Amino acid sequence: RDLRMSRGLGDVYKRQPPNHPARSMQDTFYVDMKDETGKQLPLRPHTSPMQVRYARQHKPPIKVIAPGRTYRVDSDATHSPMFHQVEGLWIDENISFADLKGVYVDFLKRFFETDDLIVRFRPSYFPFTEPSAELDLWFPDKKGGPGWLEWGGCGMVNPNVLKSAGIDPDVYTGFAFGVGMERTLLLRSDINDMHDLVEGDVRFAEQFVMGE
Repeated sequence: RDLRMSRGLGDVYKRQPPNHPARSMQDTFYVDMKDETGKQLPLRPHTSPMQVRYARQHKPPIKVIAPGRTYRVDSDATHSPMFHQVEGLWIDENISFADLKGVYVDFLKRFFETDDLIVRFRPSYFPFTEPSAELDLWFPDKKGGPGWLEWGGCGMVNPNVLKSAGIDPDVYTGFAFGVGMERTLLLRSDINDMHDLVEGDVRFAEQFVMGE
């Protein structure tokens, strides 16, 4: 099922030749399988296809959370070649970037259990949103000194994406966001290396076992 999901990157993406630079963000790991047209199948790098499928099958208002396993050629202390991502999509009349900021910031304050959380929205680029932004969190006690840490990406749904889903962009707007579940746990629990989450070391897991 995950392999089938990886094909939902949009008609525009499918028309690009294999060497097109727009594909560099999407083409990561391939498997030894091909689709019905004979093209090689990549493991999906994000869960955005799930949002697109839902939008094509439902009429606004749309509110959906899409979790799933994803793969990218990326590996260091805060990145893993395989990770779990959660994306959110809200499409309705009069949805603005202010709604996006309100939902995002309110969730973060509840998740990190503090009203003093400092966040910033940094301009960025994503294929399916415009304008787009990265959301950064300020950590005064970060290892190496106070600083910003990237948490997730977000933006207003591109009108062309709405059109491709059969939704009138003159009537409806929406926002979307995506965050990594493992990175969220790292920030909440002050874990230094993401690989500790998947290596199966009992000594690491024991610190999260609640007492009876």
